[in-house]
Amino acid sequence: MIDSALALLASPLAPWLGVGLSLVVAFLLAMLWERRFRLRLRAVAAAEEAPARPPFGTLTLLLRRKYILHGARDGFPGLPGPFPKLPERLGLVERWTERLARRRGGAGTMKLALEFAPDRAIFPCMLQATGSRRRTRGFQAWIEGPGGEYALRRVALSSRGAPFDARAARILLGERLESGRELFGDPEWAVRVFATRLYSGDPSERSAKALRDGLRDPHPLARRLCAENVPLPGLPDERTALGAELAAMRLDDPSKEVRDAAKARLAQDFPNLLALDPATLDEDQATHVLESLDPSNVEDERIAYHYLERGRSGERLPAAEHLDLRGSLARCLASADRSDPGEFERRAKLLASAAALGASDFLATSSVASLPEAGLLLSARTLARSGDPRLLAPLASRIFALTGEAPLSAASLELYEAIIEAITARGDRAALEALGGELLARRNRSDLMVRILARVGTEAGMVLFDTLADLFLDGTFSFRDELRAALLRTPSDLSLPLAMKVARAGRQGHPRAVRKDAMLLLGALKPAGVVALLLENLQALPIEEAAEFAPVLAESDPETFARVARKVLDSVDAPSRAALIAALPAVGAKPFMADLKAALADADPDVRAASARALAALAEGKALASGALGLLRDPVERVRVATAAALAEAGGSAAVESLRAVLDDPNEVDEVKRSLIEGLGSAADQSSLGLLLDALEGEFRSEAFGALARRTSKRDLRYLAERFKDATGEPKTLAAEAFRRMGASGEETAAALLEEDVPSLRPVLTEILEESGWVEARIRDLRRREPAVRRAAAAALQSVGTSSAYRGIVMAARDPDPEVRAAVAKALERLGGPEGTELLAKLETDPDPRIRKYALWALERVKAKELR
Repeated sequence: MIDSALALLASPLAPWLGVGLSLVVAFLLAMLWERRFRLRLRAVAAAEEAPARPPFGTLTLLLRRKYILHGARDGFPGLPGPFPKLPERLGLVERWTERLARRRGGAGTMKLALEFAPDRAIFPCMLQATGSRRRTRGFQAWIEGPGGEYALRRVALSSRGAPFDARAARILLGERLESGRELFGDPEWAVRVFATRLYSGDPSERSAKALRDGLRDPHPLARRLCAENVPLPGLPDERTALGAELAAMRLDDPSKEVRDAAKARLAQDFPNLLALDPATLDEDQATHVLESLDPSNVEDERIAYHYLERGRSGERLPAAEHLDLRGSLARCLASADRSDPGEFERRAKLLASAAALGASDFLATSSVASLPEAGLLLSARTLARSGDPRLLAPLASRIFALTGEAPLSAASLELYEAIIEAITARGDRAALEALGGELLARRNRSDLMVRILARVGTEAGMVLFDTLADLFLDGTFSFRDELRAALLRTPSDLSLPLAMKVARAGRQGHPRAVRKDAMLLLGALKPAGVVALLLENLQALPIEEAAEFAPVLAESDPETFARVARKVLDSVDAPSRAALIAALPAVGAKPFMADLKAALADADPDVRAASARALAALAEGKALASGALGLLRDPVERVRVATAAALAEAGGSAAVESLRAVLDDPNEVDEVKRSLIEGLGSAADQSSLGLLLDALEGEFRSEAFGALARRTSKRDLRYLAERFKDATGEPKTLAAEAFRRMGASGEETAAALLEEDVPSLRPVLTEILEESGWVEARIRDLRRREPAVRRAAAAALQSVGTSSAYRGIVMAARDPDPEVRAAVAKALERLGGPEGTELLAKLETDPDPRIRKYALWALERVKAKELR
């Protein structure tokens, strides 16, 4: 049998056998597919609900369309029909309506759609019918036939408010138009909108009345269409009433599209009703007006600026959005100019207000590269409070690039501070990284570095911490106080490990400046369990700072402090003992008083000096007098200086007399006397100050001047002024030179004393300030750009009250800043009194004509005030 099959395959009939077999297989598969198709189609037709998605593909629906439509009309064998929903369940209705909506369906498609889904397809069929006579006849035949009952309402419901050619539709619908006006009262909004569109343009009076009534329709689309299309009445009264109703719709309608349509219609037919008085509008009406402003109208821009600047909260938002949309705010930013301070601040407030309301696109659309310096400042000030933080990085790059070498102008510093404030307040990571790069680039600029570090807060510190740590570990970095304060504002989880690492590394690991800052950081952070570590490293701090630091440690853990302090005092480490002894007066040294007295004879000079200072701070005059006088002749100069200061401070009158005896002793060596005088410069009692003034007349005048230059407290200057006013001849000359050598610190103290208005000291203090050049410096300050500097200068000159001071005051009488003018006015009131006669005479004969002119003008003002 196998041989027979092989022989058959090898015969000439083999190809025909293969073709026949293939046809049989294909026929069987077709029969199986047809059976499966019919079963699924019957199931869809008989189901109570439609399937989730069409069960057949496009090709199947195309090939079996006739069978499907036959089944929909007549049913199937064993399953009588009809099944009118079958085409919709199969997705055919969707395909037909899409083709009709695209005006691609023919008369056959329209007929099928109207047969199986008239409520969905009737509106697209109406649109198709207006473009072909054949389709027109078919549509009209349907609406006139049994299926066309209530055809016009069914068309309206099918439209869902969509637009159409009303004129063509009226021609198509013909006689049904007469009965269609009842659609204006239909409860469905789509029907009323259809009627409004259909009868817009109809010249009949009934249609005009229906459209006029539609201005109060519940649906906004119907009201909008009526506002756009209601015809103008012929009678003047009716025309006036229509204008008033449209004007009311513009202000009070809750729908923006209706208000816009009413405004457009007013502009077209009632332009005189467009003008509004803002004072008559409530907040909601003003908001509605602002929301309908025309971006192309210059007058509307003026209205928006008015409401943004002066409006209520609900009015400012639409005003800001309008100005932002039309580019007005961007132009306001780009054209900013600081020559008019009032206008500049006005723009700053407007832009800040707009950005705070969310209308901040002007910041993004403005090119940073083309903005003037004033525009950059406004951008930075605005972004510090609102707007997109991502804009800060490019703005910062531009401002940093513009920042030149020192000294910077006041305007440049203000711009720099503004961008630093904005970045640290709201900057994203990119902006903070740009600030970190600026920190490194400007590390040697005192005018910039202190400004950056002062602004670093917790959020900024988290991003900038690595940069701050690098600067902290660099012993050559100069601005350590500001850096330490910035690190304290970073999270302690970051700053504490850094400080601990430095403190444990010791002097081999880091320079003294770095170890000192680590100690101060730890003292401020107050971590638990580090008292011993800090006390053992107290020598890293200067003596003054160690004294401030010790109480922090003592309060945090008193028992540990006492135990470790005893251990340090008993140790051989001299620097640690000296630092602790210097700090003990700040924490109470009673338990260690014997150690302090014994330390006066210590082998280490720093310990001896620290002991003398500590006893003075504790007011232990007896211990000093008995044990420290010998230290005035110590072989180490710093010990002699510290001892002299301590004796003068706390030794009492007997100790001061002992110091005077040393100075007057002709057998005492000069080194001891020089050290004593230098020590007196660090004391604070008045008897030691008298000793220094007496020393001016001796052979150590230069050293006495140097010591006096450091005595710039109010108490010291008051004493010096009392001595100065009674002095004559050489003593007065020497005292004046002492004042001069005190420099700026002494001048500021003298100015502060002058404000206390002590009559006996005024002549002395004013003479000191005039001779030192301080008055001239304040007069120059009156020409500075910064208002705050001018205010301070005017107030200072007013307190001096001399003729030279008044020469500057009268020149500032017309300063643009009101506070400066107020200080000038207060000062000029003196010219009207008895003491002003001499001053006025000098000003009226001043060689400078401007001084004479302003002096006369000022006097006229004073006299006018007296008359009032």
